[in-house]
Amino acid sequence: MISVRIWILLFSLITVLSSTVCAADVDSEEASEILQPVEPLVGSWTFSGMVTNESGDRYGYFFQIQRQGTDFHTKTALIDGQTNKLVLFYEGNEQIEHSTQLNWQVGRSFIRYNPINDSWIFGVKAEEGKGFNFKVDMLKQASETKETLILRPGVELQALQTSQLNGHIQTGTENKEQFVTGNNAWFGKLWFSKEQNSSHDISTTFCRLSDDNGFYSANLKEADATGAAVAGWRDPAGNKVKMSQFLSIKSIDPNQCLLSLGLPKISLRVLNTLNTAEHSAVKPPLSVAGFSKDNPKGFCFITEQSFTQVKDAAITAVSATA
Repeated sequence: MISVRIWILLFSLITVLSSTVCAADVDSEEASEILQPVEPLVGSWTFSGMVTNESGDRYGYFFQIQRQGTDFHTKTALIDGQTNKLVLFYEGNEQIEHSTQLNWQVGRSFIRYNPINDSWIFGVKAEEGKGFNFKVDMLKQASETKETLILRPGVELQALQTSQLNGHIQTGTENKEQFVTGNNAWFGKLWFSKEQNSSHDISTTFCRLSDDNGFYSANLKEADATGAAVAGWRDPAGNKVKMSQFLSIKSIDPNQCLLSLGLPKISLRVLNTLNTAEHSAVKPPLSVAGFSKDNPKGFCFITEQSFTQVKDAAITAVSATA
């Protein structure tokens, strides 16, 4: 009788342990799925907006990472809103093998995504003691505002308005670190979802206004483009506002451009702090970042990116456990 009781006890113990192990495996698999997002091999991730320090001084910034397989390129800048002068500009490259999670360090810059609380951390530590690091929470938005736009078959865009931002900026070794906050910013994601037979040049515009409204646009000038020009406007709460799908961008001189919209009717004279065209024999890709000169006050980042198919690779995704 004793031996039977012992066997029953052992069997019960084994059953409990097996159930615990199975549950742990399921939990770990679920956690793995949460913590290991699958990212495209060809695409870019862009943040752009304005921040304010405790004295009320305003700064504009953009942060962009482009991925072509294992090749990563970053471009970022911080602009003083009082003087419209460039505080820092940084470009860097890095080759990252077997990278699937969105946790990258490219040169002196970095970007990390936390899927648990839907937040991002990104920044740069440039030379001369200059840099910034920001934490951005994504805005809880209606499903229709999180739609994916098709620029052409296999080339997709998401433009989302973020929620609160907080972080620090450093404008030089002789200056103190400043705590900054921001209400809304733009997050733009461009990517290949299907294999492409040719490269594509895509221009994007992200603008934030002083009243916390903002708009974006994207252009792909190709014959088979499904959405050759797409655009959107968001109010401070992230709601859609009716907007013209065509944004006019005219160069006034090498350091200024005029942005015009028919609906809502608006004109922004943006002063470019980047001056990429100076001293260049070859016309560089479009790249503008700066504050508007007159009312309405705002900050815009305009850029053109070239995307090329990565050969012998699955474009939509790779295994998160690779």
